[in-house]
Amino acid sequence: MTDGISVRKCTTLPEFEACVALQKEVWGEEDLEIEPVTGFLVASETGGQVLGAYDGSRLVGYTLGVVGYRDGIIFIHSHHTGVHHDYRDRGVGRKLKLFQRDEALSRDIRFVQWTLSPYSFTAVSCR
Repeated sequence: MTDGISVRKCTTLPEFEACVALQKEVWGEEDLEIEPVTGFLVASETGGQVLGAYDGSRLVGYTLGVVGYRDGIIFIHSHHTGVHHDYRDRGVGRKLKLFQRDEALSRDIRFVQWTLSPYSFTAVSCR
């Protein structure tokens, strides 16, 4: 299903700008409601995650995660994920989340928290 789709860290301003453009397309939110380029930059530079799913050079999905700390535990809060409508139901979101897990584990981060709704979160062990 995800043949030809690669997932990697996004690290450059043009990659963050592509994430913002895809976010706008996927979520259809007003400019005041979107995560701006600076949010992606800050997450990337402070231990969070900005991950992109690519079909060749085309960004088709992204995940933005920030570092959290609670009760002595460092975790990743997966703030949001988006997949281009042409790539939905093809396993791209799953591939992003599995990469997110592996990347967190590579830094000995054992928990990822996901937003289930705008008002609730759940922490999931990466073990």
